[in-house]
Amino acid sequence: MQNTDAAIQQEASGTFVENKRMNFMEGRTKGLQDIDPRMKIIISLAFSTMLFLTAQKITIFVSLIATFAILLLSGKGKNGVKLLVAYTFFASIDFLTAFAGPESVRVLLGVFLYSFMKFIPVLMLGSWIVATIKVNEFMAAMEKMRLPKNVIIPLAVLLRFLPTIKEELGYIKDTMKMRNIELSFSGILFHPIKTMEYILVPLLMRSVKVADELSAAALTRGIDGENKRTSLREVRILFSDAVSAFLFIGLAAVLWYLDKTVFDSLVIGRILA
Repeated sequence: MQNTDAAIQQEASGTFVENKRMNFMEGRTKGLQDIDPRMKIIISLAFSTMLFLTAQKITIFVSLIATFAILLLSGKGKNGVKLLVAYTFFASIDFLTAFAGPESVRVLLGVFLYSFMKFIPVLMLGSWIVATIKVNEFMAAMEKMRLPKNVIIPLAVLLRFLPTIKEELGYIKDTMKMRNIELSFSGILFHPIKTMEYILVPLLMRSVKVADELSAAALTRGIDGENKRTSLREVRILFSDAVSAFLFIGLAAVLWYLDKTVFDSLVIGRILA
């Protein structure tokens, strides 16, 4: 009798989990927000590698538009607006400094601004991954790839760590306002030591504590257990996921080819360079 009851409970539990998985799959959006985590990582790696291997500023600009489109299609366009404004700011300064100042200053400042502009599309992709990949989905996807746990666990903790640090930074800013300490661009520019004292020091202290807390929470949930984990949310690569990844990887390949062959000879390429 007990065996029969246990079998019935197990079957009911299995049916419940399958129904929940079906509901999760049916609830997937049509945008890029809910595509498979592995496809998101592949897209990000493709664009990051392409940016590392290319040199023309027009390539960086097109990559910026493409990565911002990814955020828009994921419903996270707001996350990329600040980075888009930052790119516009750096590009404007880079354009203006080409006509003024000593050559040594122009070269040094140009390298500095170029590095920032090239890194902004990568930051957009990073914000896309952090904002759209859930930790449980990420772990389930990585386990399907049979990656070792000593690789999966640090990456999973990192995904949770970055949003937490962003939240802590907001608390630090609120505390500064309560003490009538203004956080502005001019303050950072003219008083960098005070900025480091008021922001970076407490942020670093909180980062260490948050890392310990997240690690303890993960261990409490049995993240390092030897038994095979189950996931309530079904993680699998759909046809639409593969098509999306193929299109963006193809775009990265085309940009790499154009950077080496066409963009260097274009008039706009010479102006932006």
